[in-house]
Amino acid sequence: MIGIRNDVKLFTLLMIICFIISVSSVSAVDFNQTNSTNGLSLADTPILKVEDEIPDEPDLVLNDTIYVTSDNIDEYFTDGILTSRFDNKTLIFNQNFENLGKLEINAKNVTIKGSGYILKNTVFQVDARDVTLSDLNLDLDSQFASNDGAAIEIVSDDVSLINVNIDYVVPRNVEAYGIYAMGASRNPLKNLKIKNSNVNFEGHNDDVNVYNCAVKLENCKDSLIENNTFISALPLKDIIFGADGAELASDLVLTVGIGGCNNTTFIGNRLFSEVNKRPENLYPSLDCMLISKSDNSLICNNSIFMTDFLTYPGIDNYLYGLDIYNLHNITVCHNDISIITTGGKLAAGTAYPIQITGPISQVNITENDLYSFSNGPNIGIYSQNFYGATTLSITHNRINVTGLAGTHEWALVAGIESQDTCSTILNNIIEVHSVGDVSIDDNLYGISYRQSTSGNHTYDIENNTVFSDGFYAVNLLSSVNSKVTNNLLVSYNSNVKDGSGGFKYWDINRHDGLEFYNNQIIKAFDYFAKTNNNVDNGDENDYSTPRNTKEISNKIDGSKLSSTETENKYSFNPLIPGNSKDQGNDNSDQTQYGDDKKDDDSSTSDNSGTFPNQGSSSGNSSKSDSMSLRDFLVNFINSNTENGNVNTTSFNGQNVNTRTNQSDATPSDSGADSSASQSKSSSSPNSAAGGESQSVSKKAYEIDEKNEEKFIPSIFFIIPVLILLYIGIRRRKSNLD
Repeated sequence: MIGIRNDVKLFTLLMIICFIISVSSVSAVDFNQTNSTNGLSLADTPILKVEDEIPDEPDLVLNDTIYVTSDNIDEYFTDGILTSRFDNKTLIFNQNFENLGKLEINAKNVTIKGSGYILKNTVFQVDARDVTLSDLNLDLDSQFASNDGAAIEIVSDDVSLINVNIDYVVPRNVEAYGIYAMGASRNPLKNLKIKNSNVNFEGHNDDVNVYNCAVKLENCKDSLIENNTFISALPLKDIIFGADGAELASDLVLTVGIGGCNNTTFIGNRLFSEVNKRPENLYPSLDCMLISKSDNSLICNNSIFMTDFLTYPGIDNYLYGLDIYNLHNITVCHNDISIITTGGKLAAGTAYPIQITGPISQVNITENDLYSFSNGPNIGIYSQNFYGATTLSITHNRINVTGLAGTHEWALVAGIESQDTCSTILNNIIEVHSVGDVSIDDNLYGISYRQSTSGNHTYDIENNTVFSDGFYAVNLLSSVNSKVTNNLLVSYNSNVKDGSGGFKYWDINRHDGLEFYNNQIIKAFDYFAKTNNNVDNGDENDYSTPRNTKEISNKIDGSKLSSTETENKYSFNPLIPGNSKDQGNDNSDQTQYGDDKKDDDSSTSDNSGTFPNQGSSSGNSSKSDSMSLRDFLVNFINSNTENGNVNTTSFNGQNVNTRTNQSDATPSDSGADSSASQSKSSSSPNSAAGGESQSVSKKAYEIDEKNEEKFIPSIFFIIPVLILLYIGIRRRKSNLD
């Protein structure tokens, strides 16, 4: 008995060892397969390693870095002033602060960081060179008269604002700015940089004439404003014009105002401006961005978006996306400017994406995307020389303008209104519409000089395409030594006539040295039909009328039709000429589905019913109705094999029945191929059944093959177990003996 117990223990131990080995092998295989699938090996498995210890909290002063807290802030900002004693230092606000008021920076080469903390009702005045403010979050809702109303006021050179966020809800009827940089005309600030910052500014100077501006730069030379977001909600206010027109000081409300800032680079910024109040004013106006007296400047890759939904239709308002005054050499390119308003009435109101006022020269406006909608006069680019001569180039812009056009000269809707001394307008795509019905006398044009100003006007207007509800692409009151050629009007107006009348010149005697030709008009339907129906032959677009090369005719051959009713069934369509040559005729021995003279053994159809015999003899019909024992056995065998309706495939002890469907068509990527494939599948059920059976058989083979792969490694563990079991039984038997 003791021997038997020992054998049982030995046998149990061996079984446990085999089980552990099996599980370990399977786990190793699974791990290798998983990593092989992911393209990793055990050697490639990353190993985390800690090399450095996590540093402790920094000391309040570490080298040249100072961590500012509520306990020590008075040591650095004594009476709110950072003195020159802290030149070349970095100060980091290490907690949230409230109501610190004005902090003045008089130390040079200083960096002030916020580290994500919020400074509530805390503002800065920078009065030292080489100062950087970064990562500051200012949350303001109070008046800061001691800082000229600004969240950040800059009065020194080489100042940088990097990743600064300002939220300012201005109290009612106080002066306020988000960022205000202020130099002198004889001694402008230099090298101001504002990058990656956000200003969200809400102004409320409804009842007083004080300034509310999100960003205002005055007399700052060589400034860079890049990749910022400036958002404003402002009331409509009157513009204060002077003897020489408008300037920076003329606008009481602005999202961005730049004046006296030569060499300004304004790129990659996003400007949003909305009207939040409409107080009583003679000309309620709002500029999103104004630039004045700033020579050699670049405004590029910006987005400007304005809305006014407080002004109702039939009430005038005056909105300007980009307002340019009195400067020399500016490039405005690749900007996206949109203005949408419900305001405006006949001959009163504006919603101009770009406005230019002289004196001005070397202005290049190119490759901009301009959109505007209003219920009053509207112009995409408006330029005028009332206050001085204007010279500019307007090229390759896309302009879309909608307003209310009328016969009055101020009831003008145009893509470009050029009241300029010298203007070049080339290769623009312009779309203009009126919210009202359009007559031939209404002022709806792609390009125009409609509102008269003094002096001579010289134009070069070429290769522009205008989509319009109107009758003219170009309109000029007068000109000197001008050229108007190759401009196309695509008109949606059903009353327009195709031809060469796309240029309206009023009185020809008011033009001196005018050259004009090939200003065509085409209806929109014809234009798009011609444009969209071209056949591309590779080198050029060409359209040719299709030719009847196969001599197809729509004439009906009724010679074989009878006027009386008949049960005669045709194996061809007698209405298609020549069809009987391909399909046979009524007297042939062939049916629609095959030759009845062939032996029945050659048929492999698996249909349970028979096709109707058309044009066959009665003998053949009776033959198909009967079925011999041999045919019955063949059909029975086929129905239980791969050639029948039911295919039974067995694998892993399970039966899978796969039924064919004669109506299913093989999917196809193209419509024509799909129809052909469906037709073929419907007429050839055997091929569909055979293909499906082969697919199932192949899948079954693959599954069996995989199961065999799993079975082979298991055999190596079963064999040793059997051997050990056999040895144990022999030993038990010997002990019993």
